[in-house]
Amino acid sequence: MAFHKSLITIFLVFLFIHASNAQLGGLTEIEDVEHNKEVQDLGRYSVEEHNKKLGNSNLRLVFSEVVSAEKQIVSGTKYYLKIEAKEKGVKKLFQSQVVVQPWVKKAPRIMLGFAPFTGY
Repeated sequence: MAFHKSLITIFLVFLFIHASNAQLGGLTEIEDVEHNKEVQDLGRYSVEEHNKKLGNSNLRLVFSEVVSAEKQIVSGTKYYLKIEAKEKGVKKLFQSQVVVQPWVKKAPRIMLGFAPFTGY
């Protein structure tokens, strides 16, 4: 009988997690990114970091906005950003991945990747 109660409890916990869409480690879409200051700041940060790597190149980007974003809970929060930026005055889309770990004082944000947008 105790085995059946344990099995039912496990099933109910699984059902609750699945129904609430709280998938640990899964991607979650961020709504209303246009007005989300943190997400827009991360997009700006990504473009700035990309430009630093270019040095004095004439291919530097000008940040416009983050047009969509998803997040994933890892050791911190990993953001997948779709960024609109201008290159030589032409609007283009880029993708960036940034991990935010607010408890790390020296570097709470780390850009893991930045490239032309190809889709997730």
